[in-house]
Amino acid sequence: MKKIFLALFVILLSACTLGAATTPKQKVSEFLDKYKNENSDIIEELVDTIKTDIKVADHQERYKTLMTKQYKNMKYEIKDEIIEDNNAVVEAEITVYDYGSAIRKANEYLNSHPDEFKKEDKTTAKEEDTVTTNEKSDGASATNTDYDEDKFMEYKISEMEKVTDTVKYTIEFTLTKVNGEWQLDQLSNSDIEKLHGIYTS
Repeated sequence: MKKIFLALFVILLSACTLGAATTPKQKVSEFLDKYKNENSDIIEELVDTIKTDIKVADHQERYKTLMTKQYKNMKYEIKDEIIEDNNAVVEAEITVYDYGSAIRKANEYLNSHPDEFKKEDKTTAKEEDTVTTNEKSDGASATNTDYDEDKFMEYKISEMEKVTDTVKYTIEFTLTKVNGEWQLDQLSNSDIEKLHGIYTS
């Protein structure tokens, strides 16, 4: 899920048209305020991305709620601004909900409890005698089934919904002056993850 979100957020960050900010510091503040104020373009992009990557309607709505909660509760402080000719670096400290810790723990749980996230066995009574089974270490048998992405998504979103802790990150925004106006450069994938509170490394 995160990979597609990141790709679209990169496009959004680079294509986002900002207002009349005249300094790099103002440009970054204006950009972050668009998230905090739940700018309609950002929310529309969020909804389109969620619909592309999440199949279950209930999961779509709950993930949207998690992200909009993240946006409006994000706090930031501009720490530094360095300008050299047509290039600039603005350092900002952001405070966001630590969804990344919940995602990391959910992935660890999936790795240690894979049987809990398998598709339900739809084998009929007549077919039971011919179903291939795997022998577990304790001698029990389990029917061969596939990983159920929706089941794991339910678990992961439920864990994210429990998050109340916040985490602080420092992001360095780079900007380039083009035709007399400062423009934000694309953020790295890790910085985009931090901005949305889904950084897991």
